[in-house]
Amino acid sequence: MLPLQLSCEDTNMKKLFYFVIIACCLTGMLKANTSPDNTKLLNQLDNTIKNRKKYRTEKENQINDLHSSLRQASTDEERFDIYSRLYDACIAYQTDSALRYINEKSALLSTLIGDRYYYDVELNRVNVMIITGMYKEALDVLDSIPQKKLSENLKERYLHCYRTLYGRMANHAVTKQEKDRYLDYTDNYRDSLLAILPPDGTDYMITKADQLNIHGQYDEAIRLIKGMTDTCTNMERMRFLAYTLSESYHQKGDKENREHYLILSAIADLQYSIKEYISLRELTFLLYEEGDIDRAYEYMKCSLEDATFCNARSRTIEVSEIFPVIDKAYQLKSERKQKIIYSLLWAISILALCLIVTVIYIYRQIKKLAAVRRAVSDSNKQLQALNQTLTETNIIKEEYIAQYISRCSVYIDKIDQYRKKLIRLASTSKLEELYKTIKSDKLIDDERKEFYKEFDHTFLGIFPDFVKSFNELLNENDRIYPKNGELLNTELRIFALIRLGITDSTRIAEFLQYSVTTIYNYRSKIRNKAAGDKNEFESKIMMIK
Repeated sequence: MLPLQLSCEDTNMKKLFYFVIIACCLTGMLKANTSPDNTKLLNQLDNTIKNRKKYRTEKENQINDLHSSLRQASTDEERFDIYSRLYDACIAYQTDSALRYINEKSALLSTLIGDRYYYDVELNRVNVMIITGMYKEALDVLDSIPQKKLSENLKERYLHCYRTLYGRMANHAVTKQEKDRYLDYTDNYRDSLLAILPPDGTDYMITKADQLNIHGQYDEAIRLIKGMTDTCTNMERMRFLAYTLSESYHQKGDKENREHYLILSAIADLQYSIKEYISLRELTFLLYEEGDIDRAYEYMKCSLEDATFCNARSRTIEVSEIFPVIDKAYQLKSERKQKIIYSLLWAISILALCLIVTVIYIYRQIKKLAAVRRAVSDSNKQLQALNQTLTETNIIKEEYIAQYISRCSVYIDKIDQYRKKLIRLASTSKLEELYKTIKSDKLIDDERKEFYKEFDHTFLGIFPDFVKSFNELLNENDRIYPKNGELLNTELRIFALIRLGITDSTRIAEFLQYSVTTIYNYRSKIRNKAAGDKNEFESKIMMIK
C-alpha cells in the first residue's frame, strides 16, 4: 500500500484523487479484458515455424495421393479434374509444379468438349502469372477471355483474378495517379464479385469485409467476420478471415488486435503449408517496430525462404525490400550482444581466476582437514581395536579365573584324598602298595587329561567357531579336525593358546608338556599349510571371534 499524505481539510482533492485512481484501475481492467494475450500465440507460431518440415511432408503426401489417383483415372475428364486438384494444391505452394499441371491440363484440351476447360486452364495460368509478377501478361490473358461465355464458377474466378491483379499492381504503382486508377479497378471488380457470390458464403463475407475496410467502415467489417474468425477451424479459410480482420484493426489503429489476427493468419498459412503469403511478412515489420528484433529476423528469413521456394517473385521482392532493414538491426543487436558477451567474458575470467585461487586455498585447507580427520579416524580405529582386545581379554580373564579357582578347589580336594589314601596305606603297613601308588603316573595323566578337557571346553565356550574359522585359513586338503570324543587336538590347542595371547613357544611347551622344539615344528608345519600369506597366518588367528 502506498503511503498517502493528504490534508484532512482538503476533501475535494481527496475525492478527485480517489476518482483518478478508480478511473485508472477501471481503464487497466478494461484494457486487460479487451487486449489479446499475443505471447502464447507467438510461441505457437514459433513452434509452427519449427515444424515446417512436418507440414511440408503432409502437403507432399497429399500431392502423392493425388498422383496415385491419377494413375487410376480412366477418362480424360477424370484426369483433367485430378490435374486441377493438383494445381490447387501447388498454386500457393510451388508455382513451377502448378505450371506443370496447367500444361498437363492444356495437353488434354484437344480431347475435351466445351470451352469451359480452355478458360479454366487460362485462369489457372493467370494466377501463376500474378504470383510470379508477370502482371502485363496476366492482364493480356484476362482481357482475351470473353466474360459472357463463362459459367458462374469461372466468372467468380475471373473477377477474383482481376481484383487480385489490380490490387497487386496498385501495391507496386510508381505514381499516386497510377495507384488510384488501379484501386478504382480493384473496387469495381470487388463490387462485381460481390454481386455474384452467395451472400451467406465465407467468400462473400471476406470480400464484403474487404470492401468495408476500403471504404473506412472498419467496425462494420469487424462485426461481420470476427465471430466467424474466432470460431473457424478450417485453416484454409482462417488464413483469409484472420488477415482481413487484421486489416480492419490496422485501419482502426488497434495494434494489439492487428498483431493477434496476423499471428492467427500466419499460423494458418504455415500449417496449411502455404508458401505464397503476406501475413508473416507484415507481422515481421510489426515486431520490428516493437523492438522484437530476434523474432522479426527469424520470421523474415522464413518468409524469404518460402517465397523463394514457391517462386513467388512479387512476394520475394516485397520481403527483399524490408529484409536489409531488419537484417541491419539484427546485426547491430548481435554486435551489441557480442560486446556485452566480451565484457561478461572478461568479468567471468577475472571471477574465474579469483574462484580458482579460492578453490586452491580451500582445497589445501580441505586436504589438511582430511589429513587431521584421517589421523583422528585411525586413532579411533586403533582405540576401538584396543577396546575390543581389552574386552575380549577381560572375558578370557573372567572365564579362566573362574576356571582356575574351580580347578584349584578340585585339586585341593583330590590332593587331600590322595594324602588320606597314603596315610591309610602307611598306617596298615601296606608298604608295597604304598610304594606302587607313589610311583604310579596314573593320577597325573588323568588330571592332565581332565585339565585339557576343561581348557578345551572353556576356550570353545569363548570362541565357539574357532575350529571352523581356523580351518578356513588353511588349504582345503590340509585342514585339521579333532577326533571323535575330542574338542581340540594338540595342533588346535597350540593355536588356541596363541589366540589367547600366549605366543611364546616356551610357555606353550610348558602348558602342553612338550619340548620347545616340538611346539616350534608344529607351528611351522601349520603355517606352511596356510591358504594365504603364511607370514600373516598367526595375525589372522588373533582376529578369530
